[in-house]
Amino acid sequence: MATVYIVLAVGLAVSVTVAGSIYALRGNVQRQVTTHSVTAAQAAAWRGVEVVRRYLEAVDSTTLSQWASGSGLVLPATVQGLGELGIPDGNARITAFSGTGSAFQATVSITALAGTGATTTSATVEVVYDIGAGAGSSSGGGQCAVIPVAPLVFNGNLEIGGAALDVRNADGFEQIAVNGNITQNGSSSTMISGCATGNISLNGGGVVSGGHLFAGGTLLMDAMQTPSDATLWARNITITQGTSGGRLTAVQAGAYSTEVYNGGTRIGTADVGGRLVPSTVSGGLPWSVGTVVPAATMPVAITLATGDVFLLDLPRAQIDSSNGTVTGAAAAARLSGSNSTPLPDRLTFRAVGIAGGTVKVASPTITTTWGHLVQISGYDGVFGTVQANGDLEITQGRFDRIIGGRDLIAKQGNYWYGYPTIGSGDIAGILRDAKGAKAVADPSVLPKSLREQQTGTSPGLPGIPFCDTRVNAIDVSNYRGAANYIFEWKDDAPRLTIQNVTTADGRSLAGQYNLMTDDLRRLPGLDQEFLACNWNVYPQASAHCFRDKSASNAWSLKGLRAFPRGVAWFDNDFILDGQGMTSNDGVKGLINTIIAKGAVNLTTSGSDWVLTAPNFATPAQVCSGALRPTQLCDMTGATPQFTEWKDADGVSHRGIPTANMALVTEGQATFGSWTINGNVLLGRGLGNNAARTVINGTLTVGSNAAGSNTAIGSGGATVTVPTHSDQHYQPGICEAPVTTPGTAASATVRWSRYL
Repeated sequence: MATVYIVLAVGLAVSVTVAGSIYALRGNVQRQVTTHSVTAAQAAAWRGVEVVRRYLEAVDSTTLSQWASGSGLVLPATVQGLGELGIPDGNARITAFSGTGSAFQATVSITALAGTGATTTSATVEVVYDIGAGAGSSSGGGQCAVIPVAPLVFNGNLEIGGAALDVRNADGFEQIAVNGNITQNGSSSTMISGCATGNISLNGGGVVSGGHLFAGGTLLMDAMQTPSDATLWARNITITQGTSGGRLTAVQAGAYSTEVYNGGTRIGTADVGGRLVPSTVSGGLPWSVGTVVPAATMPVAITLATGDVFLLDLPRAQIDSSNGTVTGAAAAARLSGSNSTPLPDRLTFRAVGIAGGTVKVASPTITTTWGHLVQISGYDGVFGTVQANGDLEITQGRFDRIIGGRDLIAKQGNYWYGYPTIGSGDIAGILRDAKGAKAVADPSVLPKSLREQQTGTSPGLPGIPFCDTRVNAIDVSNYRGAANYIFEWKDDAPRLTIQNVTTADGRSLAGQYNLMTDDLRRLPGLDQEFLACNWNVYPQASAHCFRDKSASNAWSLKGLRAFPRGVAWFDNDFILDGQGMTSNDGVKGLINTIIAKGAVNLTTSGSDWVLTAPNFATPAQVCSGALRPTQLCDMTGATPQFTEWKDADGVSHRGIPTANMALVTEGQATFGSWTINGNVLLGRGLGNNAARTVINGTLTVGSNAAGSNTAIGSGGATVTVPTHSDQHYQPGICEAPVTTPGTAASATVRWSRYL
C-alpha cells in the first residue's frame, strides 16, 4: 500500500507540473500577442493624432469661431473617415472646444483598435491642440463700385479681325475701354462704342447707333458703314471719302498744350481743352498762347516735373471763368508715381501751343465740328456748327454756322463759283479762294452772311478725351479664404483643402486631403460622386482626379464626370478638357468660380460646354444639393437664397461679389468654344483662336500686365452685360462687408496622455 501511495503521489505531482507548464506557455503566448496588439493600437492612435491635427489645421477662422460660440455650424463632435487607420468612425471625438479671435483650443479623444477576437485591444490617447486661426478679414464696407467704366477693358492693344465683336446691354457704360490702340480690319458686322488711350483705326464695321469713339491719339475711319448719331473725339480725326454719307452728332479734336502753375511756380504740364482769356493772349492769329479757362467736360491728366501723374476731375472742380483759376485740385487721383504729396489745391493752365486738333472729313452730315485745323473735302456735306481755332478749309457744302479763329479757305473758289453756302459766320481772318489769295469774286457767289476780321471769334478747343482703363492688379491669394475647394501643391503632394462646405444636414466637411493617396471619388459618408475624372466612375480606380499631378505642372482635368459646385482655387495653371465631359444634374458644364494663380485653358471637342458662376445659376442649383457652400448660401428661409450683404451706402444685395466671377486668373486664358456665364478677370491676355468667345458677363484683360494685346480672331466674340445690377459687383473693386474666412489655421499638439 505504501508503494502504491508513493506512485500515486509521484504521478499527481508530475501531472500538476505538466499542467502548470502548459498553462504557463499559453499565458506567455497570450501576453506576447496582446503586447503586439497594444503596440499596433497605440501606433494607430498616434497616426490619428496627426490626421486630426491636419483636419483642424484646415478649418477656416469663421468656422472655428462658430464652433467656439456654439452657433452657426454644428460642432463635429466626431471626426469621420479614419477607419482605414484602425480608428472606427466615431472613435475620434472632439470633447471640448473653446477660444476667441485667432486663438482656439480643442480637446480630442482618439481610440484605436488592433487585433481580432479575444486578442482585440484598444489604445486611447487624449490630446489638447492649440489652434491659430488663419488671417481672415471682416470688411467694414469701404467705397463700393460695380464693374469698371466698360464691360470690356483691355490693358493692351485690341485687334478685331474678320468676325464680329458684339457687345450687348451696355447701356450706361462704355462698351470697350482699351489702354492702347484699337484696330479693326475687315469686320464688316462689328459695331462698337468706347475709347482708347492710343489710336483707333477702323476699316470695316462701324459705330453703334448713338454711340461714340474717343481716342487719346488719332482716330481714322475708312470704308466704314454709315454712322448714325455717333460722337467722335480724339487728338486728331480723319474720316475718308470711303465713309461718306451718314450722320454724326459731333466730330471734335485738339487741345492746348499747357504748363501748369501753382501761383508763380511751374509744377507740370497738361493738354487741356477750353478757351483763352483774351487779355492774356500773345502772338498773332490763331490764338495759341495765353491763360486757359479749362472746359469742365472731361478729366485731365497732369504730369508733374517729378514724373508723377495725377487725374484732375475738372467737372467736379471749381473753375473761375474770368481768369481760369481751378480750385479743388488737391482731390485729384494719382495715376502713377511714388510721391505721396497731393496736387496743390489751386492751379492755372498757361497755353504754350496746340496739341493735335486736325480734323479731316469728307461729306457726312455733322451737327458739330470742332478742331484747330478743320479740312472738309466733300462737295455735298451738310454741317451744323463748324468751329475752327485756326484755319477752316472747305471744298463746298452747306453750313449753318461757322466760327473761325483765322482764315476760311474755299478750296474750289474762283470768280464765278465754288464757294460754300453759309447760314451765318464770323471769322478772325479773311475769306480766301482756291489759290490762297483773298477772295475776289462775283458778289452773287460769295457767302453774304460771312463776316470777316471779327475780334474775339476764337472758339477755343475741345480737349483730348481721357479713356479710363484703370483696374486693380489681381492677386489670387486674396481670394483663397473665400474658396470652398483649394487645390495646391503642399508637403510634396497635390492636396485639396475643403472649407466653408457642409452636407445637407449641417455636417462640416472641412479638412485636408492628399490627392495622391486619399480616395475622393466619393467623400466619406457622401452617397454620390465628388471628384471623378478620366471617363470612369466609382469604384473604378482610374476615376481619380489629379493623381498624376506634379509640383510644376498644371491642374488638368479630362473626361470629367463629377466636380463639386462652388468656388475652386488653384495654385498653378488650370486646364479643363471638355472632351468626354458628362452633364451633371442636367447642367451642361460646371457651376463654379474658377480662381487660378496661373493660366486657364478651357478646351472642348464635339460639344459646347458652359462655365457658370454660382450667382449666375439659381440658388437651388448651388444650395440644394448634398453639398452646400456656406458663404454663398442663405438657408434661413423656406427656400434657399444667395447670401445677402450691404454695400457702403447700406444698400442690400444678393450674391457675394466673388460668386459673380466665372473666372479669375493672374495669367492669360483661352476659352475654346466654351460659353462663360459670369464675369471674367484676366491678369494677362486672352487667346481667342478660331472658336467664338461667348461671355454673358464682363471681361477685363491684362490687369497685371500692360501691353497684354488681344486679337479677336475669325471666331469673333459676343459679350452680353448682365441686366441684374447685383451681378455687376466684382472682388477687388468691392467685396461684401461680411466676414471672409481666413487661410488655413495652424494646429499644434499642446499635450497628450494615454487613458
